[in-house]
Amino acid sequence: MKKVLFAAASMFAASAALAHGCPGEMKKIDSALPTAKLSQADASKVKELRSKGEELHKSGKHSESMATLGEAKKVLGI
Repeated sequence: MKKVLFAAASMFAASAALAHGCPGEMKKIDSALPTAKLSQADASKVKELRSKGEELHKSGKHSESMATLGEAKKVLGI
């Protein structure tokens, strides 16, 4: 029983940590985008990925949000 409770608590803690990480990642993207030297296509892709990441965050899909925001950061080079 203790193992089950520990596993559930661990999953909750990991989910909560990711939930709080999403806004920080969005903030990093928002800060870097205005001064980034990107092609028009790459800038559009970053904006699209950032928007998708925010939507995923708001719908509670935090690991998917973090992955999407990570793609945006990769394009930005951060």
